[in-house]
Amino acid sequence: MFINSQTKEVADFIASTFMDEAEYLFMDSDTAVFRKGERKKWYAVIMRISKRKLGIDSDDMVEVLNVKLNPNEIALITDRVSYFPAYHMNKKHWCTIVLNNSVGTDEIIYRVEQSYNLVKG
Repeated sequence: MFINSQTKEVADFIASTFMDEAEYLFMDSDTAVFRKGERKKWYAVIMRISKRKLGIDSDDMVEVLNVKLNPNEIALITDRVSYFPAYHMNKKHWCTIVLNNSVGTDEIIYRVEQSYNLVKG
């Protein structure tokens, strides 16, 4: 499902570190959800969306990652270039990261770990 090499790296990290496989909630979906524990709380969502949905004047498609972070940190890192207010999630507690190598994979993995640790379950 994943096209971008960085997206594949992040999904592989999640699978090998947390032993969570991508879950596709809808048939023919471009959305993969990663859940934690028995309560199945979401901590990461990978989607393929139009850049226009991020407020960018383009219909090109891009892979993005939604993660849950501390609201104060979200306010500091949101730049509307690589980090955006969360697409399709609570914008206070979630942010969207564009997976196009504009943010280093190590930093993205750090954000995934933060999200995983914030999710109760």
